[in-house]
Amino acid sequence: MADLEALKLKRDQLNARIQQAEARQRATAKKADDRVKVLVGAAVLNQQTRTPEKLPALLSLLDSFLSRPAERLAVLGEDGQGSEAFKRLVAGGGE
Repeated sequence: MADLEALKLKRDQLNARIQQAEARQRATAKKADDRVKVLVGAAVLNQQTRTPEKLPALLSLLDSFLSRPAERLAVLGEDGQGSEAFKRLVAGGGE
């Protein structure tokens, strides 16, 4: 019986190590995904803000994309024409 208990303990320890490794793998993948999202967003912002005529189209896109109130406020501001942070980024050409 002691052998069986020892095997079960080793199994549980191995399962815990597997779960930790999977969690690290998921965290690494999420970081990579987030980095790509930030870089794609920066590229789109840069491309869309090179000419002022494109700003209304960008605001319209963001208005239709953003659904969470906090995110809408952070990006679009209270008037829907861009938050202060958004306007700083647009003025800087998306950099």
